[in-house]
Amino acid sequence: MLVKVQYLGILRAKLRIPERTYEVREGATVSDLLGKLAEIHGDFLKKLFDADRKNILDPSFVITVNGVLVDRLRGFKTRLKNGDTITIMSLISGG
Repeated sequence: MLVKVQYLGILRAKLRIPERTYEVREGATVSDLLGKLAEIHGDFLKKLFDADRKNILDPSFVITVNGVLVDRLRGFKTRLKNGDTITIMSLISGG
């Protein structure tokens, strides 16, 4: 199934992509997606997601699924559906 990931703030600047569609397995969770993103994009995201320790997100970032904070859903255990939009953004940005 396909999900769209939007990158905002420092992630967009660092990765140089505003959004991208990824294929994930049926029944995948937010945690599964974070692991996949860390594999694809390397050390920067691996450190951000702390993929080696069960995908604990750096507290200066938030993730939404279809506009709802994952904390209000099932956290990293939130199951994804085909066509979902996941947004990863930094809470703090400068100008």
